[in-house]
Amino acid sequence: MPKKFSVVTINYNNLNGLKRTFRSIVCQTAREEIEFIVVDGNSNDGSALFLTDNSLLIDVLKIEEDKGIYDAMNQGLHLATGEYVWFVNSGDTIYDPHFVQKILTRMDSNPDVIYGDTMYLDLEGKDIGRMSKLKPQKLTGKLGPGSFRFGMNVCHQSFIARREMCPDFDLQYRQAADIDWIIKILKKKPTTYFYGDIIAGFEIGGSSSQNEKRALKERYQLLGRHYGVIPNLLAHGWIVIRRFLFKIGLW
Repeated sequence: MPKKFSVVTINYNNLNGLKRTFRSIVCQTAREEIEFIVVDGNSNDGSALFLTDNSLLIDVLKIEEDKGIYDAMNQGLHLATGEYVWFVNSGDTIYDPHFVQKILTRMDSNPDVIYGDTMYLDLEGKDIGRMSKLKPQKLTGKLGPGSFRFGMNVCHQSFIARREMCPDFDLQYRQAADIDWIIKILKKKPTTYFYGDIIAGFEIGGSSSQNEKRALKERYQLLGRHYGVIPNLLAHGWIVIRRFLFKIGLW
């Protein structure tokens, strides 16, 4: 019988972050409901050895060179057999060790998407603060196709989707394919369940942070493709104003 959640972790040369991610997954109190898939890009920092040494705790392990983050995530997606797919990449965590157990008891149906808040983590895995408190774009209890028009309010680490609704990540985007992926799912008008608390920890300082200018450019381009050029231009005008108001404490 398929597991409820296929949790996909991709990694490349991030051994310390990988260990935190690994612990947060294998220590879930409802571990039996998780298909744990790890895709490693042939790391040379000890990650591959760590994974092979702990392979009995991993359901599917693939160690070989890939074409980057989203190619590895596509590989993980193609390996998944669970009802839901959930990307918790190296350095990120399932925030609550009882989350899977809790969500299975709270849901009275099988929604297409489960989502919630995210805790930002530093490179040592320590809490920085909730995404919903640190960004002007507030987390909404109603997530739909237009929810990202004025900014990203849900991280992919806290966005769990029914497997058959998940498209491949578009490899033309090197920094923002996850946003494109979420919007494509939301355009299918899925039923959603808002968890109302933190689902995942997100390690900041990754690829998008290191390539911030490219990431911002990609986000602007893909939002224009999804929502239209003029509406996107106007939306970004409001984003700039709102960010200023948030910075000075008036939002």
